[in-house]
Amino acid sequence: MKVFDLDIKTLAVLWTPPFKRSAVFVGFLYSFSRPLIDLYNQFLSSRKQNMIRLNFNYQTCSLEHRLNDAFDPLQRRIKISRSKIYDSIFLYTEAEDNGFNNKTQWLHSDENPIYLRTEGELYTVYDFIVQIPNTNINLFQLQSEIDYYKLPTKQYKIELLP
Repeated sequence: MKVFDLDIKTLAVLWTPPFKRSAVFVGFLYSFSRPLIDLYNQFLSSRKQNMIRLNFNYQTCSLEHRLNDAFDPLQRRIKISRSKIYDSIFLYTEAEDNGFNNKTQWLHSDENPIYLRTEGELYTVYDFIVQIPNTNINLFQLQSEIDYYKLPTKQYKIELLP
C-alpha cells in the first residue's frame, strides 16, 4: 500500500540542508537511521501477518484454507469434518402429527430400518474434527492457530491420518 511505502535513507538525506550533505554526514545519517529502518521492517512484517489474519474467519472452509496455507501448502491434506456420527430422528406423538404434513415413519421397514439411539450416542463432546497428515507439523502451533480462529464455545479434536 502506498501509505506505508517509506524510504527512510532517502528521506534522511532529503531533510538535511544541501550544504551539510557531505559523504561523512550522510554516513552518520545512515547509521543513525538504522534503528528506525529496523523498526519499520518489524512494523511491515507485523502488518503483513495481521492482514493475513484478517482475511480468514471462523467458518469451516475459511479455517481449513488457512490451516492448509500455513501447514501444508503443497498437498493441502488438512481437512475439517463434523464430529456428529449419526443423524438424529425425532419421535412424534399422534397429537403432534397433523394431516397436512405427515411426520409418521414406520419402525418396521425391511429395506430401510430406522435405529433409535440415545442422546449419548447422537452427540459427541467435539463440534468438529481436524484431520492432519502424519508429518512433522507442530501441534502446538496448529492448536494456537485453530484457537485464534474458532469460536470460544466450540470444541475440537485433532486426528492424525496415516
